[in-house]
Amino acid sequence: MFVAVAEAGSFSEAARRLGISPSAVSQAIRSLEERLGAPLFRRSTRSVSLTDVGKDYLIAAAPAVEQLRQAAEEATGRGGRPTGPLRLTMPRAPFDLIIANVLVDFKEAFPEVELEIAVEARLVDIVKQGYDAGLRFGNHLDKDMVAVQIAPPSAAILVAAPGYLAKRPAPERPSDLLNHRTIVCRSQITGSIIPWTLVSADDRIQISPSEMTVVHDLASQIDLAVRGLGIVSVPSAMVKEHVDRGVLSRVLSSWSSPMEALYIYFPSRRHQSAALRAFVSFLKSRP
Repeated sequence: MFVAVAEAGSFSEAARRLGISPSAVSQAIRSLEERLGAPLFRRSTRSVSLTDVGKDYLIAAAPAVEQLRQAAEEATGRGGRPTGPLRLTMPRAPFDLIIANVLVDFKEAFPEVELEIAVEARLVDIVKQGYDAGLRFGNHLDKDMVAVQIAPPSAAILVAAPGYLAKRPAPERPSDLLNHRTIVCRSQITGSIIPWTLVSADDRIQISPSEMTVVHDLASQIDLAVRGLGIVSVPSAMVKEHVDRGVLSRVLSSWSSPMEALYIYFPSRRHQSAALRAFVSFLKSRP
């Protein structure tokens, strides 16, 4: 419990991760401090931080706790299939394109793994937030992270509702996009609007739309495009059915935006649980 509070920086968050009540965590920490004869945390109404004694105790205690976790997981692995919690974070596109399609088969193969998935546009510190792994396009990560490719590079295409295109002349060249309403996303790293990089044969051009609606959730972007708000750039696989049914129409069909390969990433310095190893292996083995 002490290590959980130190990692989470919060009694309530530690309790949530451990699946017990905050009062139980608080009482356990008080009892530990009484046994040690020194305070381990500085407490205020807004934050919890380690004292100097607490920092020293964490340095000594954390590796021991990790060894116990590893021993338990190895014992479990020898006795049966992977078990326990598996917390993942990812943007909408990886979830819709891959993860949602494999969850049923994964749960049937590993019913004792307790999945928790956060679908969110923002980039998070998976260690600080208590996630086991994350998914993202591209492997530009901190050096202490391991990235495993689970899907090859792909492409995004421009689409819009037929009703919207009936009101304005359809773009004939990329520069015509500057005269259209668009649905775009803001970078969670730089805070800037992400421009569209369009490629056709040997031509490559970058467009920064002028008449924009900024929406960070990809499913919401597609929904707004279907409703006729404007033109959107989305992974081709996510709108294939919409295009086939005529709900959305391809715009500038000879142009597309390259997308990097999809990776699952996790800390390299932390022992990977049997549940995470099973999930990574499962994703790599999918057709």
